[in-house]
Amino acid sequence: MGPKSTWTTVLPVAFIIASLLSLAVLPVVFSRRTQRMHREITSIAEPARREANEIQMDLWGELDKVIAFQVTGQVHFSDQYAQLVAEQQKDYGLLKKIGPQLGPEVGSQLALLMASTSEWHAGVVNGDLLKQQLPSEVFLTRLFERHPSYEAALGAAAHLEGAIQDSINDRLMQMRNVEQLSTSLTIILTLLALTSAMLVAGLGRQMRLLAGEAMRRRQESEGEAADAKLARAAAEREERRAAFLATAGQELASSLDYQHAVSTLARLVVPNLAAACCIDVLESDGALRRVAAAHHDPERNTEMQRLIGQSSQEAPEALARVMSSRDAHIIGPSPSMLTFLGEHADEPRSLIAVPLVSRGQTFGAVTAAAPLGRVFAREDASLLAELARHASLAIDNARLYLESQQALRAREEVLAIVSHDLRNPLSAVTLAASLLQVSQTLSEEDREELDLIDLSANRMRRLIEDLLDVTRLEGGKRLPIQPAPIAVDTLFQETFDLFNAQAASSEISLRHHMEGSLPDIYADRHRVLQVLSNLIGNALKFTPAGGVISFQAIGREQDVLFSVTDTGPGIPKENLGDIFNPYWQAKRTERLGAGLGLPIAKGVIEAHGGAIWAESEPGSGTSFFFTLPIAHPGVEAAAPLLSAN
Repeated sequence: MGPKSTWTTVLPVAFIIASLLSLAVLPVVFSRRTQRMHREITSIAEPARREANEIQMDLWGELDKVIAFQVTGQVHFSDQYAQLVAEQQKDYGLLKKIGPQLGPEVGSQLALLMASTSEWHAGVVNGDLLKQQLPSEVFLTRLFERHPSYEAALGAAAHLEGAIQDSINDRLMQMRNVEQLSTSLTIILTLLALTSAMLVAGLGRQMRLLAGEAMRRRQESEGEAADAKLARAAAEREERRAAFLATAGQELASSLDYQHAVSTLARLVVPNLAAACCIDVLESDGALRRVAAAHHDPERNTEMQRLIGQSSQEAPEALARVMSSRDAHIIGPSPSMLTFLGEHADEPRSLIAVPLVSRGQTFGAVTAAAPLGRVFAREDASLLAELARHASLAIDNARLYLESQQALRAREEVLAIVSHDLRNPLSAVTLAASLLQVSQTLSEEDREELDLIDLSANRMRRLIEDLLDVTRLEGGKRLPIQPAPIAVDTLFQETFDLFNAQAASSEISLRHHMEGSLPDIYADRHRVLQVLSNLIGNALKFTPAGGVISFQAIGREQDVLFSVTDTGPGIPKENLGDIFNPYWQAKRTERLGAGLGLPIAKGVIEAHGGAIWAESEPGSGTSFFFTLPIAHPGVEAAAPLLSAN
């Protein structure tokens, strides 16, 4: 029994020891590998996916900011757009560090996304979409031209997130494979160990404990996989929600027509979010007026359309609470709310009421009813509230646009009356003064009074012409000009003769200077004299006695640079941006004019294709500069008459 007994004893013991060592070592090896892949998911892949998702959310927000800026002209929307772009750059910095560790596909998708977003951002900058408010046709055209790059950027962001998710899934699959391999090897080793455990019962018990530990780890892995699946489902729901809101925002902002905005909102709610809805707005007397309604059933929809335009002095208590609190509320089956909505009160339905709020004021509400048998959840209320927020801005903008159009029409009617009904009596006054001037029986005092009457009538005529010019400019039109070649020296001499006596009476020195021999300019002589008169007239108002006003011209390659400089008190830097606005005046002017001279001068220069600006240092005077094009040989014969359009 010696050698054989020893051999038969050693073999099972050695096998059990080897099995135990295998059961101890293999889980550690597999666990380290699983932990390494888990660390890659949590510390690399998940942050990368979040950054990609944030880039995608920022891209969705950018279009909203561009549209909001163009609709409202508020600068903070362009600032928010710039903030979104800056946040994307930070996200790209992190993705460039960790993206290559997830595989070549993620790297290539990241490069494609960066190129696409760069093209979209360049399109926004080159299209001036955030620099100034563009006419709606121009804005829509430019946005349509840049939209493919925006769609490409969104698609690239989605592809990048998909590539990162594929990398996560690949690592999860490897983890499951490792765990399955670990489980299989454990089971095999356990069975073999149990065969030998008949000799050593204690070693068998240890093997069972190891098998239980392996099972627990597998269950934990399965739980993590289930959590990841739920997270992906939530992300997909959020993606669909964001896509719906982005599309809804585009549709709501596609027109400034008030009825289009409210009907589009109703069409978006039904059938996407509810079976029926109505939109009511507050009137000036506090009543609620129905402006839009929709129902998924065509027959019911026809019935609800008949309620459009009707007003209600008393809103249901639940709706009044919603409008007062400015929060969305889920309302249980309420007969009064169903009757207000236009539904049958005996059909129990889940309801949501959402206020319409803009500029801090509640101006209406949206009421929606769920299909029979369905109950609204908090996510439904949140989504409808977000849709109502986009719609509130669009509806309020449409209302403001309608009011502005009405104000413009009223102003044009008033100006038409001013320009027509005032010109006739002014002409009669001027004609009567001219006829009296030729009378031989008038005394010198009477003639002075007639001169005052004629001067006042001419001033009123100039004010009427200035008002009409400013109206053209505010309407987006150019001032009418009749350009022709003009010699700068004769223009300066005429201006000097016109203001020299007035400057001398105010003890102000008036000077003019030309640098060398200047070429003729191609401009409307009357309009250029109007610009010089406005600038020199303003300088005479503010230059104290003993001061100097000078105007000069310098020839350049394609134009002539004119300047008018005074030694007055100057203009504060914070006011330099306002001086070309119609009707604006500094407080110190004490209403020395109508505030139309500088905006008209700006309109005249821009009608010639030139530019005008001001430079000033308080206490050291002010300089106004403007440019006019040079007349080229043969231009007089081909000179067109430029209209106000």
